[in-house]
Amino acid sequence: MSSMVTPDANGVVRPPVLLPRDSSGDAIGAALKHAGFGVIHQPVTRTVPEPGAIGRVASWLGGATAEDWLVVTSKKAVSLLAAAGLLTDPRVRVAAVGRATGRALVAAGVEVSLIPNTQSGAGLVADWPAPGARVLLPVSALAAPTVAEGLAALGCGVTRIDLYTTEPLDELPTVIAQAWPAFGAVVVTSSSVARALDALLRASGLEWKTRQHPIAMGAPTARTLEQLGHPASAVASAPTPEAILTAVESVLS
Repeated sequence: MSSMVTPDANGVVRPPVLLPRDSSGDAIGAALKHAGFGVIHQPVTRTVPEPGAIGRVASWLGGATAEDWLVVTSKKAVSLLAAAGLLTDPRVRVAAVGRATGRALVAAGVEVSLIPNTQSGAGLVADWPAPGARVLLPVSALAAPTVAEGLAALGCGVTRIDLYTTEPLDELPTVIAQAWPAFGAVVVTSSSVARALDALLRASGLEWKTRQHPIAMGAPTARTLEQLGHPASAVASAPTPEAILTAVESVLS
């Protein structure tokens, strides 16, 4: 955990930012800290593998050819597939929904054939180079149907496998509960994080304050925040550290 208050280059103390996700290799947190924000990293969810999913992925890949595609939409999926040894000898072409997922795949020894210009499920569908291909899509059980439906509309045979799900922690982490009144912004990176944080705060008797600005990474997360009663003060224009930093600075500068 970093310092709760950090002066910027002009000596102005900026309020701390909550980033409710794992801090391991997190480029978003690094960008915020480099810009002078105090950042508290603390996940509010846990990843739970779906029973039997790895076996189904292995079976599909075992019968795949070089004309088939594996579409990966999250670093969590990369981690689970790599741990199962399913990325060591890919038989297929691989697409990543964004640069962060692409970097994780490359780090796992995978050659990535496609990263869309617009880093989103819709962007991947828009840039898809192989209409009619067979596609394996191992995703979160909570993932929107955007990629599966979009690729199917292009004539692809899509096999969606719910690889894992995301659950809220049993209770709000102590560091978040203690620091909650001080946060000036909360960077919400997914709808599942938004729902988990909201539920954990309510269970702890804590409420969002007007000056605690929710920052959404993408329109779907912004819609979820709206539904929860916490409209986003800013929406990052892309799922990148730079765009999120710009969004945070737009409400805290």
